[in-house]
Amino acid sequence: MSDKPNNLMVAPTMSRVSVIIPSFNCAQFLGRAISSVLSQTYSNYEIIVVDDGSTDRTKDVVAEFGDRIHYLYQPNRGLSSARNLALSKARGEFIAYLDADDMWYPHKLATQVAFLDAHKECGLVHSDVTIIDEADEVIHHRLNQETQRRFPVGYCTLDLLRRCHVYIPTVLERRECIDRVGPFDERLKTAQDYLHWIMVSIAGRAFGYIAEPLTMYRRTAGSLSSSPRRVLEDFVIIFETLNANISLVQRYGQEAVDIVWSRLYTVRRDLAYLDRLECRTGRSVRHIISLMRQWPWRTELYLDLLKAHVPPPMMATLRLFKGKMT
Repeated sequence: MSDKPNNLMVAPTMSRVSVIIPSFNCAQFLGRAISSVLSQTYSNYEIIVVDDGSTDRTKDVVAEFGDRIHYLYQPNRGLSSARNLALSKARGEFIAYLDADDMWYPHKLATQVAFLDAHKECGLVHSDVTIIDEADEVIHHRLNQETQRRFPVGYCTLDLLRRCHVYIPTVLERRECIDRVGPFDERLKTAQDYLHWIMVSIAGRAFGYIAEPLTMYRRTAGSLSSSPRRVLEDFVIIFETLNANISLVQRYGQEAVDIVWSRLYTVRRDLAYLDRLECRTGRSVRHIISLMRQWPWRTELYLDLLKAHVPPPMMATLRLFKGKMT
């Protein structure tokens, strides 16, 4: 036997799955989210937690799990930026998304890795979802099944343009999809995942779907997605971005253009209505006039403009009078 030292170095094993957990002041739930990953029946993963400028005990919670977690900190820049930072460090073939207040069922990763291994045409796979409240009480066990929601599956770009119905913590995505379409759009505060799914679909990747809940999604009163204004403002950016996307027109033609324009019109009109409800009359009027320049034949806009000049108390009185007359 040789006495020479063995200088061969064994390369570290790469994790197949990178689990990305962004967190902003979510210490009260974060430990449960991390524990639900550590309880997975599938073990070939890494966990990356991005602390997006939290002022609570987020760092302490992560530290309790030791070196099993890759912890990153950044000043508060928002959800898209936090996910993008994690993506820049992720080494996995697959990317799994988990928000700090959500949880996974133990077989989530095993089920979805097996699915993507068996369905090479799919760029990602999502699933049905359990909705829980702040006390972990179940609101819907199988949301899609119970509400008969249409979910995107297969080559589904036109369906995605009409509706999202993909909950990000249910998704397992191939890293090559991100490499192809780019990171999350940091202009978007709440709906960055929706634009990302659309871009993956436009790039020609199919969506897989598993008809059982693999994730527990928590509805909280203070979440970003609970703000109608933020969601509507994000949707305006999304559909304006898609309106300028040449690949969308080339691949899907006039039907896709019509859907994008219809949704852009609707969300911009909804914003004008929200301004009116919040007594922001000047903003509401500006929104409506801008819409009238692009859609001058839409007669409902002229009525909207008239309503925008009616003081809210008078409008409430008119609604009450109308109710008594019918």
